[in-house]
Amino acid sequence: MYRPLALLALIFCLAHWLHGKQQHGQFRQVDEHFLDFLLANARDRFVPDPAKLDNVVFAHIHESDKAEYAAWPPLPIDYQMMLQALSAHAPSVLVIAAPLSWSEPAPPFISELAQNLLPLPRVIVGIDITTAKDTVAEGPALQRLPALQNVHDAQQLLPLASEVRTAPAPEIAAQVELGCHNSTEPEPVALAYRLAQRSVPSLALQALTAATRTPFSQQRLSTGPGAGLHLGEGVFVPLGPRATLPLAAKESPRVPSLNALDLLTPTIADDTGSELAKTLGTGKLIVLGLDSAAPQAQAIAEALALPRLREWPAWQQAIAWAIATLLGLHLLYRPKAKVLSRMLLLLFLALTTSYLAFQSNLTWCPPAIPALIIAVSGLFARITNP
Repeated sequence: MYRPLALLALIFCLAHWLHGKQQHGQFRQVDEHFLDFLLANARDRFVPDPAKLDNVVFAHIHESDKAEYAAWPPLPIDYQMMLQALSAHAPSVLVIAAPLSWSEPAPPFISELAQNLLPLPRVIVGIDITTAKDTVAEGPALQRLPALQNVHDAQQLLPLASEVRTAPAPEIAAQVELGCHNSTEPEPVALAYRLAQRSVPSLALQALTAATRTPFSQQRLSTGPGAGLHLGEGVFVPLGPRATLPLAAKESPRVPSLNALDLLTPTIADDTGSELAKTLGTGKLIVLGLDSAAPQAQAIAEALALPRLREWPAWQQAIAWAIATLLGLHLLYRPKAKVLSRMLLLLFLALTTSYLAFQSNLTWCPPAIPALIIAVSGLFARITNP
């Protein structure tokens, strides 16, 4: 009778200790590797839902319309009018993939434009860079970029940020979040860049971070074969080997778009029943940019429209631990010679069940604790069984 009680006490102490360590971010690598294994065999399941693409809108500044603007690229006063029209639709995130930078002498209203950005909840502006291989970019704007904390890039496959082509005016950069992008290579869309000894987010990653409200500390980015981005709360985005977002086929549904020039026309912008108002809706992520920003908007929309993973909630994981405990107690009543083979069989069946459940509905249970319960029970039984 004492052996089952001793095993239960051992299991309880082990599970409590491991759970506490996991809550502080330790021992998560086992679960992460298992999830990567599950995902490696289910990447074809991650197809964007066309019905969710309209959560992102591309406000297109057409270069073919440049004669309609007072100057090219558009002046701060033009962006002010666009922002005023967009603010009425309360976008959740505004991504400006346009060079908010002007040559000297600086045009008026830059400071006023910066003030117009303040009422918007999240504004992300791009730093236009080049990606050569032999130089490293520097500059005050790049120094404001946050460093990604959990990047697996052992082969140094992330593109290197090598030179700043244009950065937002200082008054604007001080009011917004920043992200890198290379406007001369709009496809494929990169999610991160190497900057000296840091990995920094691209414009697209900043947009996904803001849209999912996931801090960088909860993100995990990997390159190479099986590359992907984990954003927490079940968001997984399959990536190319260099951490790029692959776009769906050209014949697939496109992200809703509108002509940004209409935002400058009060009769259109103020009409609540217009097609423009219907497209913008309320609370959407809006990408404002030139022709080269179209892939950015499409990639962001497709990433947000992917199926979500579901990690078992705490009560379901507790049930899995209880089942593992019962299986561990079962090993106490097996002959010593058969304990190890039975333990390995139980581990195999548990992992196979998890694999099949994930394949069916993208749900998974972190295996570290239940697997250790079975393993420790098997070793305990091997030592104490007659």
